[in-house]
Amino acid sequence: MEITDDIKVIYVKAETFPEGITAAFDKLETITGLKNRHVYGITECTGEKLAYMACVKEEFDGEAVQLGLPVYEIPKGKYFYYTLKNWRENIDQIPQLFAQFDKMSGIKKQTICLEDYIGDDEMLVMVQQA
Repeated sequence: MEITDDIKVIYVKAETFPEGITAAFDKLETITGLKNRHVYGITECTGEKLAYMACVKEEFDGEAVQLGLPVYEIPKGKYFYYTLKNWRENIDQIPQLFAQFDKMSGIKKQTICLEDYIGDDEMLVMVQQA
């Protein structure tokens, strides 16, 4: 799969990982409302430290400033992906899928692990290709 342009998102960073992920999405929903928004989850996999961001695509320039939230740009490029159906019931599979990707050759090092919530019951679990 290819993301042809950088995707500008606004986010709430989880205070702890992985325990704080739900709270980050709850806070993001309170601030932005998640209905009818394109939702992402990003884990920065830089060094030994992992940081998680609950994200929504910025709807207009300046939305992040208006809401007092930081901005992140999901990098364009080619991604390996897996479609996870019924993700709410299979949420425990997400770390396992990223671990499987990590064992593959051709993965970009020091990059992000990306969750693209493409529907209420479907998500793409993605890592960038080298």
